[in-house]
Amino acid sequence: MFSPKLRLIPYPYRAALAITSDIDCTDSIDKYRAVHNFMDNEIGIKYSNTFFPYHDQHEFSLLSAGDKEKELIVEHIKRGYIEGIHSFGEMKCFKREDAQKAINFLVKNDCNLKMWIDHADAASNLCKYRYYGKGDLDQEKEYHLDLLIDYGIRYVWTERLTNIIGQETRLTPNHLLQLFDRNYRKSSLKELSKTTVKIALSFFGYPKYSYFARNRLFYAAKMKDDNYLYEFIRFNNHYSGAAVGDTFEDLWYLISEKTLKKLMHNNGFCIVYTHLGKKFNFKSENGKKTVDALNNLKRLSDKKEVLILTAKNLLDYAVRLKSLKWSYRLENGEPEIDIISIDDELNGSYLPSPSELEGITFYTDAKAKVLLNSKKLDVTNNSPDHTGRRSITISSY
Repeated sequence: MFSPKLRLIPYPYRAALAITSDIDCTDSIDKYRAVHNFMDNEIGIKYSNTFFPYHDQHEFSLLSAGDKEKELIVEHIKRGYIEGIHSFGEMKCFKREDAQKAINFLVKNDCNLKMWIDHADAASNLCKYRYYGKGDLDQEKEYHLDLLIDYGIRYVWTERLTNIIGQETRLTPNHLLQLFDRNYRKSSLKELSKTTVKIALSFFGYPKYSYFARNRLFYAAKMKDDNYLYEFIRFNNHYSGAAVGDTFEDLWYLISEKTLKKLMHNNGFCIVYTHLGKKFNFKSENGKKTVDALNNLKRLSDKKEVLILTAKNLLDYAVRLKSLKWSYRLENGEPEIDIISIDDELNGSYLPSPSELEGITFYTDAKAKVLLNSKKLDVTNNSPDHTGRRSITISSY
């Protein structure tokens, strides 16, 4: 009998993926509805959308457009379709008072969000690696990070991207070789070379590329005002680079059959970076490729090979899994797994609820009990997976 071991991805899935769409180029309520209806109704895939609180040109936004836009954004936040604030939007003269006004509105309307995503060159960004982004500089008029934390923001994206397929897995030479595409030899080789340099710099301690050394999905990051948040990385492996391949018409490549097979082979997490409203045309040549790729992703989800989650739910699961403290023993010859705590780097140690353990899977060759606070949890005894190993899962997705 071997000791139990945590399985990274909930059984029986081989990988977990979230699509995150920045709101840029979704400039009207009609386009927003068209994108949402396409993804939700025609394809049937969960994804994470974002919104602008403000927009100087009064495009689709919470407080700078009309009442219809405001009502729709509030509704979609409450229903979980919108998960992230995309900076404080397109606002040139942004200041702290604007952040307070937007947050007050969200609180008043019971809009609870956990995720922040930087936007381009917005002054409200939290970006740590470019000259702009003053949101966490407490001496600047744009400072607002303390307000975000008090509001409940937990996860932040500060414009860092990876083209490595599958995070939270051990980085190997194969991860680099997977970036070479014979159909796009020159451009993919260029991206492979750039990534090789970034990985080398990460091992030398260069902070901008720290994700690469351990192929992280997230880590507890110290911001410029000394507050800590979970900073996460997003994925875009476009052969010409993420700055080119961030549109609806390019999404097909990021979730192509080849890429998804590699993701499943690597058994990793993936948060896809895109703009669904940018070049949103499912009748163009590349648009049709994206439709086919999304339908294929949906099939893999239905077959329980790729677990599709929203970004917030994926991060919640990944943080809990990495923070889980547990022990194993034999009690009268029977194996028992005892859940001790979740040691969250931001929120401290606590005893999780059964629902917070949903999907967590242990490889074990015996029908082990799982205990939480001395109480037995419901588990599913699983058949052998693609590795030939048996497992048990706390509840299931």
